[in-house]
Amino acid sequence: MTAELRIAYDDLDAHPLVRAITDAAAHPSDEHAAHRLAGELFSLNTTVPVALAELVLGSRGAFATLARHGVSNTDRRLGRAAAELAHLGELAHADLVGMLDHHGLAEAVPPETVLPTQGRPPAFLALSAQLTASSDWAASVRDVAAFYRTEGVGELATHRVLRFSHGALVGIPHPDPMSPEDLIGSDHARAPLAQALAAFVAGGPANDALLYGPPGTGKSASVRALATGNADKGLRLIQVDRSDAPTIMALFGCLEGVGPRCLVLLDDLVFDDAERTDRTLRAALDGDAALRPDNVVVWATSNRLKLLRETRSEREDDIEAALGRGEKAALATRFGLRVAFTELTQDRYIEMARGLVARLGGELTQDVTPSAVRFARGGHGQTPRTARQFAVAWCAGTVPPLPTPS
Repeated sequence: MTAELRIAYDDLDAHPLVRAITDAAAHPSDEHAAHRLAGELFSLNTTVPVALAELVLGSRGAFATLARHGVSNTDRRLGRAAAELAHLGELAHADLVGMLDHHGLAEAVPPETVLPTQGRPPAFLALSAQLTASSDWAASVRDVAAFYRTEGVGELATHRVLRFSHGALVGIPHPDPMSPEDLIGSDHARAPLAQALAAFVAGGPANDALLYGPPGTGKSASVRALATGNADKGLRLIQVDRSDAPTIMALFGCLEGVGPRCLVLLDDLVFDDAERTDRTLRAALDGDAALRPDNVVVWATSNRLKLLRETRSEREDDIEAALGRGEKAALATRFGLRVAFTELTQDRYIEMARGLVARLGGELTQDVTPSAVRFARGGHGQTPRTARQFAVAWCAGTVPPLPTPS
C-alpha cells in the first residue's frame, strides 16, 4: 500500500514524517529521500514508533471521525482501516538505521529512549504502549476504534489539558503540575467542588460551578489542582479565554460524545454590557436548540458574583433599570454551584506563609512572621497568592529586612 491510497488515515498522507519514511522505504537508493528522512528524524524528541503512534491516535481523518460516532465490529470499513494501520505499523517499526546507514546518515535516527509522558491521558498512554510494542497494528484496529469513540479525535484524544482558541482545540504538552496536595487554605471552599467533580468524573451528572472572590484567593489554582487530581481517571481540562466565551457552543460540538469527561474553565469571567455575550453563555449553559453534551461541565472564575458591569443608567432607581439588572444577574443563577473564595484571616495567612516557606526549603527564623505580615500590608493583601509570593521572595533572599528598633 502507498500513501496515495490511504482513505481511513487520509490526514496522515501529508505529514512530513510519514511522507519521509514512506518515500525512503519505497526508494532506498534515493539520496534525496534519505536526506529528507534524516532531517525529519533528527528533530524528534522521542522514538519513531511512539511518534507515529501519536499521529494515529491523534488522527482527525475519516476513520477517527467514523469511529467517534460508533462503528460496529462487522462494519466492512474496519478492514480498510486495518490494512492502513498495518502499513503504518510497518513504517513505525522499519529498520531506519539500516535504511540510512547506506547513505551515511544512520546517526540521525533517535535512540530507543522513553521520555516523560506528562500531560497525556491514561487511555492514550496505554494504547500507545500497545502499538509501540509490536508492528502488527492491524491487530489493534478494534481497540483503536474504541479509543476514538471514548477519547475523542485530534488533540482531545492525546492531551489532558487543552486550550480552546479561535475555534480550535490546542493541546498543552506541559501543563501546570499543581495537585490538590499543593494547595493550602480555602479547604472549605474546595470541598464541595472536589465532591462534585469526583461524581462527574465517575459518570454522574454535575452542576456547573461559579467560583468568585477577590484576586489571589486561589480560584484558578483550585480548578487546575482539582483537575490534576482527576487526570488519572481520564478527565480533560479545557481552558477558554474570556474573548472566546461567545464560541462556547462550537466548543461543545468539538467535545460532544460518550467521553471523555471534560471540565471547561472560563477564567476571570466578567462581561461588558455592550456586547451582551452573557446571553450566548446563558443559552449554552441552559442548552438551546442543540442538546448540551453530557460529558461536559463548565466552571467559571470571577472576581465578582455579578458577572456583568452595569452602565450608569442601570444604576438609576427606576423600574426599567431594575429589570435590566435582573436579567444580567440571571447569568450567575445558571451556575448550580456557587462557591465564594475569601481573603484569609491574619492567623491563617501567617500559617500558610510559614508552611510554604518550609515547603520551599527556606529557614523559619523569628523574622518570618513579621516580614510576612509587612509583605501583605504592602499592598498584596492576605491571600494564598500573597503567601506564595512571600515564600518565594523569602527563600530567594529578596524580602527587605525589618527595620531596626530605635
